[in-house]
Amino acid sequence: PVDYASHSSYVEQIEQQIGEALDGVAPQAAEIPLYSTLTGAWLDADTPMDGGYWYRNLRQTVLFEQATRGLLA
Repeated sequence: PVDYASHSSYVEQIEQQIGEALDGVAPQAAEIPLYSTLTGAWLDADTPMDGGYWYRNLRQTVLFEQATRGLLA
């Protein structure tokens, strides 16, 4: 069961736990183009997909419509 509301301020309560859980993950550049629902844009090689990225992905609003429109353009 999930005991917090994703994409809301409640995620801030587990920010440290998320950081610790992702601490050993080594980010790598995507091998295929990736359109981010966090940024609403294509990710470039300079965008680190580190623990901070994934925390923001869980905390921030999902930009699904913006990403979908961008992909269809």
